[in-house]
Amino acid sequence: MHELDYYPLLLIFAIAWAVPLILSWFEIGKVPSVIVEIILGVVIGPFVLDLVHETPYMEFLSYTGFLFLIFLVGLEIDVNKIINSLSSLRFKASSILTNTFMLAMGIYLGTLLLSLPALWLISQFHELNVIYYALLFPTVGISITVPILKASGEIKRKFGQILLMQGSIANLLSILLISIYSGYVKNGLDIELLLFNLLFIAFLVFHAIGKKLNRVRTFQKVIYRLEHAANQIKVRGAVALFFAFVVIASAVETEPILGAFFAGLLLSLFITKDRSALLFKLDGMGYGFFIPIFFISVGINLDVSSLYNIGESYGFILLLVAAFFITQTIPALSLVRLFGFKKAFAGGNLLSARLGETVAGAQIGLSLGVLTESENAALVTASIITCLLAPMIYNSLNKKDEEHKKVLVFGGSRASLLLAERFKLHDISFMTYLQREEIIQQFDQKSLPFEKTKLTPELLKNLNILSGDLVVVLTESNFLNQQLTAYLKNELRHSKIITRRQSVTHDLVDNNFEGIKTVDHEELLAGHIEDMVLRPNAIDSLSTSFDVYRIEEISISNKQINRKLVKEIAFPQTGSLVIQKRGGEVFIPHGNTHLLIGDQITVIGNGAALAEFRRILEG
Repeated sequence: MHELDYYPLLLIFAIAWAVPLILSWFEIGKVPSVIVEIILGVVIGPFVLDLVHETPYMEFLSYTGFLFLIFLVGLEIDVNKIINSLSSLRFKASSILTNTFMLAMGIYLGTLLLSLPALWLISQFHELNVIYYALLFPTVGISITVPILKASGEIKRKFGQILLMQGSIANLLSILLISIYSGYVKNGLDIELLLFNLLFIAFLVFHAIGKKLNRVRTFQKVIYRLEHAANQIKVRGAVALFFAFVVIASAVETEPILGAFFAGLLLSLFITKDRSALLFKLDGMGYGFFIPIFFISVGINLDVSSLYNIGESYGFILLLVAAFFITQTIPALSLVRLFGFKKAFAGGNLLSARLGETVAGAQIGLSLGVLTESENAALVTASIITCLLAPMIYNSLNKKDEEHKKVLVFGGSRASLLLAERFKLHDISFMTYLQREEIIQQFDQKSLPFEKTKLTPELLKNLNILSGDLVVVLTESNFLNQQLTAYLKNELRHSKIITRRQSVTHDLVDNNFEGIKTVDHEELLAGHIEDMVLRPNAIDSLSTSFDVYRIEEISISNKQINRKLVKEIAFPQTGSLVIQKRGGEVFIPHGNTHLLIGDQITVIGNGAALAEFRRILEG
């Protein structure tokens, strides 16, 4: 048996363990740990301190980490969401211009097309393979965009969903096209180039088998019994699926990354991402073991000295960075009509972040011989720079100065009056637009903000409604409600709208209006009567003390309380935490419950208590 040297692994995992710990300790959250891992890999590698050299087993572990990264990229893609977006598409200009999938695909195609002239221009200063670079350019650093979108609260909104879908589509198509191009470089225009289609067949066969097994109750019972035992049957099955597709890809002489990607894509169809314990375990296996080896090995093998061999290297890196931002930001401006210039520009900059996927693509290009050592080093360096710049630009442009700046209520019904009173009680910035004379006097007597005007689409056009404004359409005219809502959605491209639905048989809003929230009078009436029958004392207490005790939902953004226990925080005695929502889970917080940034907390209390809750939770 050959003697194995574990020293390189020790050094690599010492770095992998220390980097996130130090970044978290000193609260340097804006720098992704992957970047520091690559840089430290360069430092310990043969071109700087010369502490570690790559060995065959290290090369094997590094390449497995690379494949596992692509596997997890496939796992991140929400195929069902793409299918749902496609199924809701109607071939009308208004539907195409607001459909999540079509917008995301448009940004990808725009980036792909723009990269060709940009790369041709760069090729005038530095010789490069324009086709391979063009396939590599649209890749998006999902591991950068997802945390940033979560932190800004955009992850569940339409804007965030478009960016996520664009990243998913870009990575999916880039990996597919790079794999096809790799087959072409290796085998030329040969019949073997079409063998990658066998992966599609394998995908369909495994998917059919998986669906059938999901319906077999005995199989499900066995899986459930073995899931959390020492057998960890789901993890073993996922890893077996991963290697099965890698082996199939190798057998048909296509890139193993395509097999790894299809394995992740297939598995994503069978798990619920918000609550899947399997996803956490696979993330732990990948980001805890295999993937750090890959990124640190990228740094170890990065020939930094090759950058000094050509005088124009630094200019080449800057050109790449500029091209990454330009080719991604210009197509993202297609979102201007929906979200405004500032937000669309911010989104384009965030999508410019390049990381694992681009680094992985550069490694493939290096192995194919279409990239040189200096180009590989330049691409990795440019990717690191975009990872530092893109989140900073996005956060500076996407400040919450436009988020829910105000609530605009249209209509002078009794419901509008009651709503205005409650908004005033909650200290919410709002304005009510009225045209009925009889209701104006009541607004005036209660000192509620209003404007007397004729409610028409022209009024909406002249009000300069911001993308963050919440619009409530609450007139007593069914026709006027529908007219105003249609104008807001179709002409102004506004997505934050609440309107009423008269009955099951009379929809005030066409189902084509994606993103509109409707209030059903009959459903509310039935729910209120149910509360009066089942919870009479609670309903009576809340009704009579509404001006004293109120319920509010607060999102945790205060870093000082992140990961603290509820019992460790001095919450006000005149209020209480009621419900805690994290991802897809909802639970009741107790003393030993941890509070994490991004959690949604429902609290109850008087005005002073609610203000204190906001101070503690939001910072």
